[in-house]
Amino acid sequence: FDVRADTTRTPAMKTGLVPAIGNLLACAALVAGDVVVTIATWASQTFADAVDWLCGSGCKTRRHPGKWHGQRYSVEPVYRAEKDGYVDLDIGAMRKKSPFPIKPEELIAKTKKVLGSEFGTAKGVDASEFLAEDFQFVAPIVGPLDREEFLRAFGSFKLKEAIPDLMNNSYMYVDPLEPNRVWMISRATGTHTGPLNFGGMSIKGEGAHVRMPPIAESMLFDASGRVYTLTVGYCVDKRIGDTEGLGGVLGILKAIGRPLPFPEAQRLYNPSLRFQGFERFSKAIECMGVDPITRQPLNGHAK
Repeated sequence: FDVRADTTRTPAMKTGLVPAIGNLLACAALVAGDVVVTIATWASQTFADAVDWLCGSGCKTRRHPGKWHGQRYSVEPVYRAEKDGYVDLDIGAMRKKSPFPIKPEELIAKTKKVLGSEFGTAKGVDASEFLAEDFQFVAPIVGPLDREEFLRAFGSFKLKEAIPDLMNNSYMYVDPLEPNRVWMISRATGTHTGPLNFGGMSIKGEGAHVRMPPIAESMLFDASGRVYTLTVGYCVDKRIGDTEGLGGVLGILKAIGRPLPFPEAQRLYNPSLRFQGFERFSKAIECMGVDPITRQPLNGHAK
């Protein structure tokens, strides 16, 4: 019996007193569960914080992630004349005002070289040629990792050996508001036919297809042309692909049927009990013929 959301069908909305009572009962159960979880979470985190304070532990964890780099370059927006009710950015004018010394075309070329070098982990490549000393890797869950941590982790996966036909399928553009950042939207695809190294294990390739959702990634370059921040794994449409919205290595593990055993590695978004409780309360109001947002009668219930 699978209690996860069924995304293959959309049941018809039922109205009336009985569905409203059902939603309220479910709401009460979910909120009660949330109270228990909240108390347990607070107690666990408080204890962990006390241990960290006493032992000096916890550095570079979710509780103490360290400091991210701030924005280094920016350009004030310049606008074109309004057309069809929309005011567009004047990209050409903004490029002329850019304080960053490297031109957009050069940044795109540098980005492709970094990708071609497998982020500095390819055989015979000197990572310091592409990644700055203060490099940070930042993903939705993991990070910031410094250069050595990133190279050690990413280099161990051997993605090219695990998925020889891996294609990034990305397009790139330079951010007009942050002229040292190259944005990429990728839809990576491939077939897991070789060994994938993860966590000291070697996961045998069995021909599983990997189809990632559209993922937003970016590289931030310093004035010398090296990357000081790499952001990856930010899904922009979880409906696409076979990873339930996960990106990066977590998405690959999900696609090949070997997801890690915690909620963040199962799917992009796992709604909390509290959210589900509020959702059920809203549905109870809908069942009585009222829009919970506008507080107006729904169609068919207007007097």
